[in-house]
Order: sequence, then C-alpha cells, then structure tokens
Amino acid sequence: MAYLYLDDSKHHCFGFSLAAFVICSDDPTEEMRSTYLKYGFDPSSFEFKSSAKMKGNHRLQELRSALKANIGRRCRIAVCVVNGDKKLGPAALKLLGNALDHPELAGKRHQIFFDEGLFHSTNAAAELARDDGALADCEFHFEQDSRTLLGIQLADIVAHTCSTMLLETLGHITKMIIVDEPRDSVYHGMEIELGFEMWAGIRYGFLSQNKPNPKDDFDLANVDVYRWGLFIDESVSEEIAAAAMGRFGENYLGCIH
Repeated sequence: MAYLYLDDSKHHCFGFSLAAFVICSDDPTEEMRSTYLKYGFDPSSFEFKSSAKMKGNHRLQELRSALKANIGRRCRIAVCVVNGDKKLGPAALKLLGNALDHPELAGKRHQIFFDEGLFHSTNAAAELARDDGALADCEFHFEQDSRTLLGIQLADIVAHTCSTMLLETLGHITKMIIVDEPRDSVYHGMEIELGFEMWAGIRYGFLSQNKPNPKDDFDLANVDVYRWGLFIDESVSEEIAAAAMGRFGENYLGCIH
C-alpha cells in the first residue's frame, strides 16, 4: 500500500496550473511531526506553505530543506499540467491511473488524499473516480484540509518546486542563486540556475522507468517519466505542452559534478 497526497500550484497569467502527487510507501505523518518539532514548529498549529516568505527566516529555510531531502530520499513524484483550475482534479485522476500502471504501484491498494477545491464537489469527484476502472483499488479522501493533513504539505512543496521549474523552462524566471553548502563541498559558493537547484534536490523522486532500448551511456543515464509520472492535459497550449514534456518527460539520473 502507498499513501498519495495531491496539491496544486496555479499560474493563470502564464497559462497553466500544475498539480503534484507525493507518493509515500508509509504514512509520513509521524516523521513530519518530528521534523517540525526539531526545527521549532508546532505541527498542531503550524502549516508549511511554499509561498511563505523564506528570506531571513533560517529555521523555516532549514525546515524546507529537511522536508525536500525527505521527499528526494523516500518519496516518489508524479505531476500533471492543465490550463486553468477546473481541470486540475480530473487531470489528476488521469495521472493517477497512469501512475498505478507503474510496477511499484500496480496491483496494490492505495490511500489517496486530495487537497480542497480541486473538484466541483465531493460527489462529482467520487463519481469520476468510480467511472475509471483503473482506480478500483484506491480509497479516496477528497477535500482534505492541508492544515491538519501533513502529507498534503509535502505535495505543496513538490507542486511549487515543479511549477517553478516549468516557469523557468518557459523563460519566465531567470534567477541565479549561490550554493550554500559546507565550505569543503565542491559546490560551495557556485552560482547556478534556480531551476537546476530545485531539480537536483528532487530528481530521484520522479516516478519513472528505464528506457527500453538505450542508445548509449548518456541514454542509459536517462529514464522515462512520461507517462507514469507525467500527464499533460489537452487544454494546455502547444508551447506549454512542449515545455512540460521537455522539462519532465524524461529525467537524467547520472553524475552532475
């Protein structure tokens, strides 16, 4: 059994919204509670939001880094891209159907948790899920409150991270950052693109499979994310569909030194 949590990140002025599943082999709640307490946050009253101002707040930055490290180490990721809000929930169900065809998830029962506001109503969401035979082994929990369901806060991080990566691919973000790692690290003080830094932290998490017929060593180091870990809705423009496929369709897992 896996626990899947979905949250979204909306970017209407740029023509897309993105939703992301975080897929956990175990319920992440207790580990997340311990992590929050370690960095001085009360999980019963504090909600992590990627949109919160991080500059100058070292505890919050450290918490974010710890949560992202946990995602990259212990979770799997799947994303869908749509135009507007109304298709987010239905597109996420289509993504889920594709994800459940992956060998890690196929043939097992799963718990699925959706953030609030992704469907017209809980009844409409349940009906869509019932109509898809690929989702028969799932127990759904729609309209969940992210303030109390900590797993959705992990999905918030992934949705924000992946939408930032897509915005950079589309040319809307050109930010460079200075790597702040221990001084003996080869990366300390290096200037890199924001999108690269975000990708490097979660790249091992994308739901993927090895290429069936790799042509060379570089191809061998790339895995296919589409279609298990990526769904692109027909509502998006050709430009955004191409950018999403280029950004997420396959993933490089080789050395980046």
